Amino acid sequence: LGHTVPVVGLGPEGIVRCRACRTYINPFVQWVDSGRRFRCNVCGQLNDVPPEYFCSLDGEGRRADAAQRPELSCGTVEYIAPAEYMVRPPMPPTYVFAIDVTHAAVACGAVAAAAAAIKASLDALPGDELTRVGLLTFDSVPHFHTLRPGMSAPQMLVVPDVDEPFVPLPDDLLVNLRDARESVDAALDTLPAAFASTTCVESCTGPVLQAAFMTMSSFGGRILLFQTTAPSVGIGKIKARDNPRAYGTDKEPPLRRPDDGFWVRYAAECSRAQISVDVWAFGGGSRPQYVDVASLAGMPSVTCGGVHYFPGFVAARDAKRLHAEVLHSLHRPTAWEAVMRVRCSRGFRTSSFHGHFTHRST
Repeated sequence: LGHTVPVVGLGPEGIVRCRACRTYINPFVQWVDSGRRFRCNVCGQLNDVPPEYFCSLDGEGRRADAAQRPELSCGTVEYIAPAEYMVRPPMPPTYVFAIDVTHAAVACGAVAAAAAAIKASLDALPGDELTRVGLLTFDSVPHFHTLRPGMSAPQMLVVPDVDEPFVPLPDDLLVNLRDARESVDAALDTLPAAFASTTCVESCTGPVLQAAFMTMSSFGGRILLFQTTAPSVGIGKIKARDNPRAYGTDKEPPLRRPDDGFWVRYAAECSRAQISVDVWAFGGGSRPQYVDVASLAGMPSVTCGGVHYFPGFVAARDAKRLHAEVLHSLHRPTAWEAVMRVRCSRGFRTSSFHGHFTHRST
């Protein structure tokens, strides 16, 4: 605790691993045959030591260089992954913000609060000059905001076809944050006023998420969805199904699962494309509205995202908390395109997994 995790530089031998279970070399393997072989501490397999990695043993059967090699003396180390360990070259950090601008969202102040929280969080996004961002808004139809650098004013493109959504001008919708910072700030600043007089009460969440996926599917990234009105238009629309009488009965578990198969399929597609989805569900107004958090949560649960619920969102009371949560979500250490593998010694097995991720058994 309090120590920096050591980074192991790879030599010509690469990462030394067990050839049977692929466990990395670690302080708990057993060295045999004068250090020319080691027995895996997880599966018991005997492995040859690469000539470049050989070192003699001391009188107690320990390698003479164990103290100088972090992978042989520390419980946790970092390896810089070589190219063969990567699916593709590292992609620039990419963020797409999708904001509900229906009447309920505007009336409770969620639109203004979300725009302000996003703007305040942009300075510390990871990636430096490589970071890319995009902005979508939606009510009954998706709105695409062009953020091309040097524009005198941000422009909004409306795609009325929610059954077959498409992405107009993709090169202007996802831009380098450093180059287009003024356009991004201007678009966020004008959002509350642009929709202040809206009377639309319908929400096309599914189609706008499909559009976000098409925008970033080739390089992955994060989608941050700010939802106030329950999805009611296009694919993924849901019905009000909350039933307090079902609580505590065998009819309650289905209420905790997504109402429409779209949410599960969409989450699986995002996982394959290295896209993580975060959801802020507001249920805006002094009288909380039904937003079906169970359906929306189906996306973060398998894409390493988070669910943030604000029942009865009121900006005067909740904007500060929203700002803090958006800031934390965007600024905390983040691993991109990560894979975690859990290996157990003989006699042990993993019975369950808890958290937000996609579980792929080997």
